[in-house]
Amino acid sequence: MGMNGVFCVLLLVGVLHAAATGQAQEAQQALIAGGTQAVELCLSLAGAYAFFGGMMGLIRESGLASGLAAALRRPLSRLFRFELGEEAALTDICLNLSADMLGMGNAATPAGLKAMRTMAQCQREKGRASDAMLLFLVLNTTSVQLLPTTMIALRAQAGAANPADIVWPTLVATAVATGCGVLLCRLCSGRRGR
Repeated sequence: MGMNGVFCVLLLVGVLHAAATGQAQEAQQALIAGGTQAVELCLSLAGAYAFFGGMMGLIRESGLASGLAAALRRPLSRLFRFELGEEAALTDICLNLSADMLGMGNAATPAGLKAMRTMAQCQREKGRASDAMLLFLVLNTTSVQLLPTTMIALRAQAGAANPADIVWPTLVATAVATGCGVLLCRLCSGRRGR
């Protein structure tokens, strides 16, 4: 309800402003044109998303996603400082991060929510995030991208000559962002109580 309310308020303020300034006709045309552009964008991206969705399905079925999750298990178990009981979320954390790395954001969401729920149930202070929860949030947000399918699809739709030429720059940028995020989590770990 929160974001829907914000959007409704913004729309209402815009319509009232247009009516007060005598630009109601222009506002109506802009609303219709915006809806048309949104539908055109969705249709133009449908092919690229279908292709990458199929490719992600193949990656999942081939076991590559599970293999990546298994490979992440040991380094992540050393990276996280779990409170008592939170380590039960490690499998879901690995699944979430491996799906994010492979560009399967929609597939990553259920595992991420389950991991957060598991860690939240172990909290001594209800309503307060643990260091492991904050680190997971940072890792999920910065998410090292091995295959940035969404950006490749957007670039293909925009007519880029080589839509996939962003793979290496994206990998470097997300790796640096993740490294900085982990470093900041480590520096701030345990300081929140003081």
